[in-house]
Amino acid sequence: MAPVQSFAQDHLVPQPNEMIALWVTIAIAVVSVGLVVRYCMAKRIWWPMIVVVGGLITCLQEPLYDHLYGLWFFEQGQLGAFTTYGIHVPLWLPVIYIAYYGANTVWYWHRLESGWTIKNMMAMFAVEVLLAGLAEEFYINAVGLYNYQDNQPFYILNYPIFVAIVNGVPPTLGAIIIFKLKPHLDGWKNLLLLFPVSWAFAANSFGSGFLYLSARHATPAVSQPVLYLAAATAAIGSIVTIWAALKMAGVPQARRVAQTSAPRRAVPATA
Repeated sequence: MAPVQSFAQDHLVPQPNEMIALWVTIAIAVVSVGLVVRYCMAKRIWWPMIVVVGGLITCLQEPLYDHLYGLWFFEQGQLGAFTTYGIHVPLWLPVIYIAYYGANTVWYWHRLESGWTIKNMMAMFAVEVLLAGLAEEFYINAVGLYNYQDNQPFYILNYPIFVAIVNGVPPTLGAIIIFKLKPHLDGWKNLLLLFPVSWAFAANSFGSGFLYLSARHATPAVSQPVLYLAAATAAIGSIVTIWAALKMAGVPQARRVAQTSAPRRAVPATA
């Protein structure tokens, strides 16, 4: 079998840029973990920290995602965490996974536990997509740490924007899985909570995105209209995945308003 190859059009990352990104990312992660620890202490539980670690280990799927979707982290001038699938993963990336895929998932689970509805969750999923897009625009354009190479559909400001919808799924879907799984776990069984975010990441990135990935890596290359259509199926499939998961989890569509019947008026007696 031939080894996985990436386009690898590399550039030098200015040292100040990497340091800015690294310290901003560390600050976000520290605040996020601190909030989870505070929540654990208030509720006298410890298992949410397992979810945070689960978010961290999900970064091991990043290189395969990068190869398939055409993302390339510049090697020159960046401290590396590990290299696999031909992708050089920089040090700051596992750190942001702690916050985005770890602590963020705990927050979504908490909102489900507190009674959020499908309407609430879909609205917050839209916010999640916006945040994912803004974060990538920061890393791509503001500090220039990576880019999406080769032929990319829906390319705006050096970023294929449909990818933001794909990337918004794992924290939300992971939280839905935990919402249904956690009542059946206790003691050491809670270690199973290491995996829902990874399941969600793989299920959507390589599941909802399978038509796009097949088209993108087809030989000979498919036409642009087909590539755009396939990318649209990845975005639409991601949205449907969240909606369907919420329905299957038994999350109500909207809060039910308690209705009280008005007291009956006395009917005057007739002669």
